[in-house]
Amino acid sequence: MKTVILLLLGAVISYLIGSLNSSIIMSRVLKKDDIRESGSGNAGATNMVRTYGRFYGVLSFVLDFVKVAVAYLIVWLIFSRVDGDIFNKYEYFFKVTVGFFCFIGHIYPCFFGFRGGKGITVCAAMICILDWRLFIIGLVLFFALVFVTKYISLSSIVFAVVYPICTFFLFDKDFSFIKHYIVSKNTFGDGEMKFRLFALLIALAFSVIVLVKHKENIKRLVSGEENKIGSHKKSE
Repeated sequence: MKTVILLLLGAVISYLIGSLNSSIIMSRVLKKDDIRESGSGNAGATNMVRTYGRFYGVLSFVLDFVKVAVAYLIVWLIFSRVDGDIFNKYEYFFKVTVGFFCFIGHIYPCFFGFRGGKGITVCAAMICILDWRLFIIGLVLFFALVFVTKYISLSSIVFAVVYPICTFFLFDKDFSFIKHYIVSKNTFGDGEMKFRLFALLIALAFSVIVLVKHKENIKRLVSGEENKIGSHKKSE
């Protein structure tokens, strides 16, 4: 019961920090504007680049990425002192809780009418905290697709689809799939399988939400009307 309460409190803290959408804040404070009323209407780094320039887009990306790390640091500082044994035992669950609710807060920020971004940056930050291998794979894939296709939206969509697949094959519990199945041919223990299924379900939840948020982009990609890098047409 204590673990559940701590996880719920971590979720609330993470959601509130995730709701601090940097694109909206910067556009209001620095530009006396609302990024959601400009360009594509999305409160994210890509629209910041198209509306205000590369500097603001990069700054937005960095701030949204860092806020996940800040949320986890706050949760760790608080709850590792409340009950260090519980936190250490369920550290993976705390990381996932922080990342997921930062992601939800970014997309549906309580401070800004529940209209935020699409969450790719926050999702990438969570993956970085959970498993550096998945992060590197996702990063390389994302930028390779951007370089080849010039579509940031397509790269985001593919990233969302690949994430749960990579989670299944490269789950972080001691390289479980490769080490215990392919190499030793052993079956998973019940405890490890629970971690594995939890990781896969969270990854699938991220993917579904990202794909739903990109439904208009998908329609434009199919019709050939999606915006490429360097174009200034209204999209995304």
